[in-house]
Amino acid sequence: MKTRDRILHVSLLLFNDEGEAQQTAVDISNALGISPGNLYYHFKGKDAIIRALFDAFEEEMRVILRGSRGQVTSIEDNWVYLYIILEEIYDFRFFYRNLGVLLDRYPDLASRFRSLVAEQRTTIHNVLADLGKADVLTIDPRLSEALTDQIMMSLTFWLEADAMNRSNLEGAALIHKTVFQVMCLIVPYMGENGFDALSRMISHYEANRT
Repeated sequence: MKTRDRILHVSLLLFNDEGEAQQTAVDISNALGISPGNLYYHFKGKDAIIRALFDAFEEEMRVILRGSRGQVTSIEDNWVYLYIILEEIYDFRFFYRNLGVLLDRYPDLASRFRSLVAEQRTTIHNVLADLGKADVLTIDPRLSEALTDQIMMSLTFWLEADAMNRSNLEGAALIHKTVFQVMCLIVPYMGENGFDALSRMISHYEANRT
């Protein structure tokens, strides 16, 4: 792995595991076993590393969001798709666990993050519409926007809620729990034919909750 890639990899591990605010460029160089000067050759300090990590997160998330078009046509598809979104967020979870502070510190990233959230919201809205066209969900158009907002709040603030609750769940278990919580938001719109899908959904959650 190239030095630049190693710096990003180790920085992401440190930020995720110990918190971004606790880390300095010197801490990162020490963890890598390189001199601060070597790190500075590749990145002009921690701010540059954070921006590079956001670049990677934004690129990967937009690929995921744009890959959903016409591909989510069942309850199971929706479960998997939500898991993929949350898994990507979890990989860069330090952004979300300190979201307000980071966006205040980096106004340029704040505007890009809002743009990313807007695309995510559009994607969720379109997925719900696709599930409606497939007769998987029946949603009154007057409730579609509110349901989309509820799902978006869950996808944006699930890590902060976990930090407050101190559940100490491992990553996969926490993601499964959050997917289940989001899926519960659409249960009232499954209709009479949704019982089997609901039963499978609950069984899948029970098998992966720890």
